[in-house]
Amino acid sequence: MMISRQTLVFILLLLVGRAESQVPILLKDINVTADPSATSATLGSDPRFLTNHNGALFFTAKPNGTTTSLWKTNGKTSGTVKIADLPGTAYSLTSVGNTLFFVADQPNYGLELWKSDGTASGTVRVKDIYPGSLGSMPSGLINVNGVLYFVANTPTNGSELWRSNGTDAGTVLVKDIAVGSWGGNPQSLTNVNGTLYFVVSDGISGFELWKSNGTVAGTVMVKDINVGIGNSSPMSLTNVNGVLFFTANNGSNGFELWKSDGTANGTVMVKDIWMSSPNGMPHFLTNVNGTLFFAANDGLRGIELWKSNGTSAGTVMVTEIQQGNVGGEPRYLRNINGLLYFSATNGITGQELWRSDGTATGTYMVKNIRVGGEDSYSSPNMFINLKGEVYFTANDGYEGQELWKSDGTEAGTKLVYDLKRREVGSGISNMVAVADTIYFTADDGKKGGEIWKVETCLDLKLTTTDTTICNNSAISLPALVTNYTTFSNQIWRKDSLDGPIVSNVTNVTPTIGTTVYHLTAQLGEGCTSTAKVTFNTIAYPQSVGSIRVLLEGPYQAGTGNMTTKLNQQGLLPGQTPTNPLGVKTLAKQPYSGFPWYYNGTEMTGNYTLNSTDWVLISLRTNPSDPSTTVFRSAAILQYDGLVSTIPGCLNRVKNLTNYYVAVEHRNHISVVSANPTLIINNGFFYDFTITQSYIPPNTPAVGQKKIGNRFVMYAGDLQKSATFQEINVNDNVIWQRDNGLFSRYLSTDANMDGEVNALDKTLWVLNNGLYSGVKF
Repeated sequence: MMISRQTLVFILLLLVGRAESQVPILLKDINVTADPSATSATLGSDPRFLTNHNGALFFTAKPNGTTTSLWKTNGKTSGTVKIADLPGTAYSLTSVGNTLFFVADQPNYGLELWKSDGTASGTVRVKDIYPGSLGSMPSGLINVNGVLYFVANTPTNGSELWRSNGTDAGTVLVKDIAVGSWGGNPQSLTNVNGTLYFVVSDGISGFELWKSNGTVAGTVMVKDINVGIGNSSPMSLTNVNGVLFFTANNGSNGFELWKSDGTANGTVMVKDIWMSSPNGMPHFLTNVNGTLFFAANDGLRGIELWKSNGTSAGTVMVTEIQQGNVGGEPRYLRNINGLLYFSATNGITGQELWRSDGTATGTYMVKNIRVGGEDSYSSPNMFINLKGEVYFTANDGYEGQELWKSDGTEAGTKLVYDLKRREVGSGISNMVAVADTIYFTADDGKKGGEIWKVETCLDLKLTTTDTTICNNSAISLPALVTNYTTFSNQIWRKDSLDGPIVSNVTNVTPTIGTTVYHLTAQLGEGCTSTAKVTFNTIAYPQSVGSIRVLLEGPYQAGTGNMTTKLNQQGLLPGQTPTNPLGVKTLAKQPYSGFPWYYNGTEMTGNYTLNSTDWVLISLRTNPSDPSTTVFRSAAILQYDGLVSTIPGCLNRVKNLTNYYVAVEHRNHISVVSANPTLIINNGFFYDFTITQSYIPPNTPAVGQKKIGNRFVMYAGDLQKSATFQEINVNDNVIWQRDNGLFSRYLSTDANMDGEVNALDKTLWVLNNGLYSGVKF
């Protein structure tokens, strides 16, 4: 058969798409009995009640199609083993400490409470609570502070609340709430910070909210919400940061939202959502970071998404998903990594995948998975969080109900794998996450119903995921991945996962601006890991922080600002002097010569009116040791002391790390910050004007001069030393040399007014003999 070039390309694209997807792996074909109705197929073992018990998966299965067995797995085929055959049906697997409790049916004993320690000999009946073949039919099993609570039935007490520590003697009735053989029939057992809440009828007050600490005296009704024999029938009990939220009917407002702190006075209706007797009927109550989300009907807009902070004013509709009185019908609400995921319809697309951050603008459809009208819906369900991504089942109309995943974006929402290549789907159920693996029951059409798993692939460990560089020199991409050789079939692409392949990955040159590289690499069959590296290649300079510092020479105490006379007279580097007799200074930062020898290329010819002069700024890890300097930059100082933009590239500076800030000036004593500053988001700030600078201990050194309520750098250090910052006779010598010069950019101009005269010597006289004791 001939295949056209176009068809071949399409097939290849499909194959590439499959290779980049996670492939579900059959955990183990437990029932290998041949399927008489299908060639090359086996019958399934019908795994049920998949439960995470101390990091291992426990479940029931039927290896021969009839006998129910208890199984466990460590996620490997060889580690998937039968613990014990059970005498009959089993359900309600519940992890409590080191014990797995469940309910099992045994001839002559009926349904009773069992336990397992993971061994055959340790898988036994806990107690024969109801002697005879009927059994006590335990239900509602729940772990509360390492104790199992459940509901059980006896001929004497009827259906009541029980507790167990895993022994016969320690399995006891908590309280006979409805005295007599009928029982109170407890329901909705819920753990709220170590207190058991539940719904039960004592035969007098109807079904109301109760709580228990495991003792007779501590098992009490919280409040008779529907006073008298009437039932308030609390439902959807939900813990939100230690507060119990639920839906209940007080007999006059219908089923509305309530909350309780465990006291009668603290058990109140939060809000009458559908005013008067009709039911607002809050349901799908879900805690997301301390905010309660739920679906409810206010009688005007149908069933929509609501949220509550526990107050009436704070209980509001998030947004009207479907306009009008029909409602968006939000379903299956689930907290995934701090965001709400759910299924809803906008009246156009049918039930599709939605997410919400609790705001109207942040509530939107993630993707229309099954394209079509209102009757074409993918019905997302069974949401599970795995490393920040949501896994769920959906039907796109082609593969049937299969496993999907989403990172919260439309592009990142995709089918994981079409396990059963027919429109009927593989019947996924029992989804549970254990560590970095999702387990579920499915039928691929070949093995029957068995347990499958999807693993998160091994992470590609990057030295960094966001690299800022000051030039676009060549870089080795593999050098950025510490476990690069662990993987096979490594492919680097530029811009996107399907962008152009990078041919020489050890010698790439990012372009100016932002360049993104994507890596895909394989680790075993069906497991592809991805990584993303972003290079921010900047055209030097770039703003990396700001400081505030004042110079004594031009400082005016009356205004709190410095003069800008050098700027006004056009004497700053690169400016043209306003006086025809003035001398122009080259357009570059003034710290390239002795003693700084700073080779930065910062320059400007466009000073703002507020510019006073240049300063040299650096960062060091030790305030007294200039050899620990990791960053230097020359920048423009404004008249108010602010250096708003410090240019440079923090390529040697680490975020969330403390550094000391040093400031140098042409004719002032240099300073170092007394305290380190923290680098956050590639930026820093330090204010020298409100804090004394660093002064080495046990020395007669000075830091800054205090004038009024501001600190300023001492003026008069006219002749700089290669090491120390001090004012001495050498400064007077060069002042005498330049005395009388004007309209020039001179270091001997201490007050920075554009000329060297007696006023500059006055500053020198005031500060002569001072030194900082700090090395530069």
